[in-house]
Amino acid sequence: MVTLFRTLGILCIVGGLLWMVIAELVLHEGRGGQVRLMILSGAVLLAVSLVLSIMGRVSAKVASGRCRRCDRPVQPGHVYCSDHFKDAVNEYRDHHRQKGNGG
Repeated sequence: MVTLFRTLGILCIVGGLLWMVIAELVLHEGRGGQVRLMILSGAVLLAVSLVLSIMGRVSAKVASGRCRRCDRPVQPGHVYCSDHFKDAVNEYRDHHRQKGNGG
């Protein structure tokens, strides 16, 4: 899907530029509105492909299914394995205890 949007965006921009050149040199007419629309739609498609690409990478990182500390497989929906989950909870508690005591 990302590749499709990226390809369509590039084709729209290139097509718009070619249409501008052909209209000016061959037809001797100005087609500014059409060219602007094609280039704008190409830019929008490229922006959508960029956003989808970033979202795909982030979601793959979040839903990797491996422990963040030791890279062992974890249960679906978990971030840490059982050993490191206990450590993470204890570190969180210690951090908030120190924060609560003014430290």
